[in-house]
Amino acid sequence: MLYVLGGASRSGKTLLARRAVAEKQIPYFPLDALFGALAHGAPELKVAYSDSFIDRANNLWPLAKHLFNVFFNEEQGYLIEGDSLIPSLVNELMVEGKPIRCCFIGYSELSREEKLSLVRQHHQGDIDWTRGISDGEMLPMIDDMIQFSKYLKEECSKYEIKYFDISHNFDDMPNQAFEYLFEE
Repeated sequence: MLYVLGGASRSGKTLLARRAVAEKQIPYFPLDALFGALAHGAPELKVAYSDSFIDRANNLWPLAKHLFNVFFNEEQGYLIEGDSLIPSLVNELMVEGKPIRCCFIGYSELSREEKLSLVRQHHQGDIDWTRGISDGEMLPMIDDMIQFSKYLKEECSKYEIKYFDISHNFDDMPNQAFEYLFEE
């Protein structure tokens, strides 16, 4: 079984992935690491941070789909997590009958100021990518993340993929997403 956890940046995906590793002993592959390696190491592949979240996912998909297929051939489950996924692409594999349990997480109902406050409140110290980014620089990024969350919510509805909105319940919604992904 391949467990796929997509969603907006700063929605708690990585925290859920770490929990899955600890509680379920499921290997975890952060798709964002592949994205970053390609964006910095192979710019000729047109995988770039300057692209929209949707374009990032579409540009990364030919490589990511191959990676997914490698994991399908393994004898154990894997969790793939990242913001470079969109429901339509994951749906391609689901339509093919691949063993996938998938959900997306976002925050389509927050204002930019509310999300900025949460980003600052849930800062992860030196490892946090938002470290050193001013509020003025963060706000346009947050606008993009909120718009991406709205897109994910609509697309999940279209493809009948579970979407969890953490806008008003950051503490419990990730738990619901975890239970959904790993229910027996």
